[in-house]
Amino acid sequence: MRWIGLLPALGWLIVGGGLFLGSASVVHAQTPTSCETSFAQAQEAYYAADFERAVDQLRPCAQEPTLPDSVRARMYRLLSFVRLGQNDEAAARRAVESLLDLRPDFMPDPSEDRPDFVALVEKAKTQRRARAEAEEDEGRRWLRWTLGAAAALGTAAVLLLGGGDSGDGAELPRPPSPQPE
Repeated sequence: MRWIGLLPALGWLIVGGGLFLGSASVVHAQTPTSCETSFAQAQEAYYAADFERAVDQLRPCAQEPTLPDSVRARMYRLLSFVRLGQNDEAAARRAVESLLDLRPDFMPDPSEDRPDFVALVEKAKTQRRARAEAEEDEGRRWLRWTLGAAAALGTAAVLLLGGGDSGDGAELPRPPSPQPE
C-alpha cells in the first residue's frame, strides 16, 4: 500500500531524470561565428602540425548541414590538407569527395593549394566523370536491350497472330516460269 503513494513521486523522478539525460545528449548546432573561430584554430593547428587538434576543430562544422555550403567546403578543403599531412590519402580522398559533393565545380588553385591536393581533386573529378559516363552508357545499353526485346516480341506477336502461314504444311505454289520470247 505504501508503494502506491510513492508512484507519483517516482514518476516525476523518472521524467526529471529523462529530461536531464535527454538534455545531455542534445547536439548544439554550430554557428557561422563559432565555425569561423574553429576554422582559424584548425588552420593554426595544421600549420603547427597538430593534425588531431585540427581534425577536432574542423569535423563538427564540416558536418553541420545548417551551415552554408561555401563554409562547409572550406572546412573540407582544409580537412583534406590535414589528412594529407597525416599521410592518410583515403581520409583525404573522402574529404575531397565531400567537398565535391558540395561544390562539383570546385577548381583547386595550384598557386595556393598543396600539389598532392590538386592531384587528388583532379583524380576525383576524372573518376566522377568516368562513373557518370558509365552510368549513362549503362542506361543506353538498358534502353537498347528493352527496345530490342520489344521489337522481337512485336515480331513474334505478328507472326503468331496473323502471320500468313496457314499452318497446314502445304507447300506454296511455284512462281510461273518465264516464257521464252
